[in-house]
Amino acid sequence: MIRIHDLDKSYGTGKLTVEVLRNINLTVSEGEYVAIMGPSGSGKSTLMNILGCLDRPTRGTYYLSGRDISKAEEPELARIRNQSIGFIFQQFQLLSRMTAQKNVELPLTYAGIKGSRRRRMAASSLERVGLADRRHHLPSELSGGQQQRVAIARALVNHPDLLLADEPTGALDTESGMRVLDLFAELHREGKTIVMITHDPEVAACADRRIDIRDGQILEKRRSGGHAL
Repeated sequence: MIRIHDLDKSYGTGKLTVEVLRNINLTVSEGEYVAIMGPSGSGKSTLMNILGCLDRPTRGTYYLSGRDISKAEEPELARIRNQSIGFIFQQFQLLSRMTAQKNVELPLTYAGIKGSRRRRMAASSLERVGLADRRHHLPSELSGGQQQRVAIARALVNHPDLLLADEPTGALDTESGMRVLDLFAELHREGKTIVMITHDPEVAACADRRIDIRDGQILEKRRSGGHAL
């Protein structure tokens, strides 16, 4: 699914160059549930942006489902983001003036899916996360946990190959966070590939594999339970 080789990312030029990622080598197989864990400033969000085709590496290669993302042009990257990757963010990123149903429909609108089919797909995705009865509510009428489940429904609606979650429980209380993690576990059992960014070791422990990153470098890779690979 994901294959990264000797990847670097830096910003600026000359003496002002800042190296954010250095010599990243990473493989994620189809159906894996992986947590990338590190403190603030470790480079994990930059890596997430590259995995999500929101940013490009300075050097190295990135293959997603056999495609060389490093060489893809922007129209192709936009298509991949829309059709192959589902994004879940800490702050939900829902449009406040749109209902849950309309928020979930957005990726389908960008994909050119019309009318009744688009509405059926969005309704089905909301039902999948247990929010069929909240589909006509605005985000302000939903709890934080419900808003995150709407965001998950939006991420799932196009049946992406890969789910990328950036601190998905960071803005939630403990009970709501556990419900989101339970949903991730269920999606994983169904065969979804999930890469989750977190700074919380308890959240990372919910994944099958943990990758530690610090100062832009991968330090170690662990199976669930703490055993180093």
